Amino acid sequence: METRTAVEPGPWRALAQSDRVARLLVLCAGVWLHAADSLMVATLMPDAARELQGVSYMGWTIALYIVGSIVAGATGGVLAMRFGIRQAMTGSATFFSLGCVLSAVAPDIWTVLAGRLMQGLGGGAMLALTFVGIEGLFPARLTGAVMAVISAVWGASAFCGPLIGGIFAHYGMWRWGFGAFAIQALLVAALTVWLLPGGQSDRRDDGPTPYPRLLLLAVAIMAIAAAGNWTSLGLSGASIVTGIAMLVLFFRTDSRAANGLMPRTAGSPRTGTGSGILFVMLLAAGTIAFTVYGPLLLQFRFGVSPLVGGYFVAMESVSWTAAALLVAQASERMEPWVIRAGAVIAAVGAIGLIWAMPHGSLWAIAPLVACLGAGFGAFWAFVLKRTVAATPEAEREKAAAALPTSQLIGYAIGAALTGFYANAAGLTENPTPETVRAVGFWIFAGFVPVLAAGLLMLPRLTSSERASAVEAGRR
Repeated sequence: METRTAVEPGPWRALAQSDRVARLLVLCAGVWLHAADSLMVATLMPDAARELQGVSYMGWTIALYIVGSIVAGATGGVLAMRFGIRQAMTGSATFFSLGCVLSAVAPDIWTVLAGRLMQGLGGGAMLALTFVGIEGLFPARLTGAVMAVISAVWGASAFCGPLIGGIFAHYGMWRWGFGAFAIQALLVAALTVWLLPGGQSDRRDDGPTPYPRLLLLAVAIMAIAAAGNWTSLGLSGASIVTGIAMLVLFFRTDSRAANGLMPRTAGSPRTGTGSGILFVMLLAAGTIAFTVYGPLLLQFRFGVSPLVGGYFVAMESVSWTAAALLVAQASERMEPWVIRAGAVIAAVGAIGLIWAMPHGSLWAIAPLVACLGAGFGAFWAFVLKRTVAATPEAEREKAAAALPTSQLIGYAIGAALTGFYANAAGLTENPTPETVRAVGFWIFAGFVPVLAAGLLMLPRLTSSERASAVEAGRR
């Protein structure tokens, strides 16, 4: 008699048929708040800074948001282990909302800055908890589909964030821009209580909060972020070197602590966990240059409007989303190849811009910019999956939270180095065509060693041992 074997539904169908769609809605809302708010503020702050006589402090509205995001992101795994994802996400969304309210009612620029720090802390925690939720609330075989949906939300925020900010700024209502996100954050907090399962993690962390290490991490990121505010190349370089040295010290002391914020092997390229975290950090640092100076250089070279430059940046998010959707159903056997292909595509985009930015046409630049996002979109979900699977059971929440945090750290380092290279190449408010070409060359050429170091993480990250660990975690 013929027997029939049940066919396991694909990840998209399995996700749609499960009770996890509501959980995914909450995670997407957290990502939206973090991403869209940061992009909205970029268009709101000029009006706010002029009204509050704080134009010279505009850069710190971004720097403090990044500092808060990284520090809170580093604690995301510990928060999930100590309070559970639902309680931690609710508290983070509420704290984010309070930060938005503080900026909305600010009588001076210092209050806005305090609010931006609170928004960074709340948003960074929500982002880290989203990745903890992907690991804890969904089976491993759905990771690709879940990440594709979250990537789509991130891509949408790239378009909607600046548009929302522009509308509020156009009508002179920058305070209501912050207010709108305060209301959204409260709605996310309510949805979290309603839709996410309660309870705490089986892997508890009841140790004391490591405030000295958090302070060390905050000062390290502040030193790196401050590099862009120095006019002296010597001070800028010293600030970057000091910040990176403090970061190394943070990872070293954290790995030896009984109550570490990161997995113990987070800084070791000889382990699956460390290679995944370092890979993300190095690739993020090596591909951020276009986001920082690309729109400006396009204006200088081709005379395009700021809007066109902004949509070139948004092209990265769109290509990230498209690639994530394309590879969402990749099999276990194909995952290492997808990671390798994504890494190469991102590196090709960054290296190709070494020539295209100073000498190529807009049509030559556009596909290379798309490669930057497509590479990340291809490998991101599977790097998360394999890094978490390679981590000891007791530290998996920390590993999941460490990946988006390491990405933010990489972006901070990369942005600081990009500014250093641009200033060293002679960038001014009215540069000559020769200077523009020099800047366009060095802000990408200077990251070739960083990209090479990131690619060296691939053999460990994509080894057959990691594949076995992923399969074991899936079961």
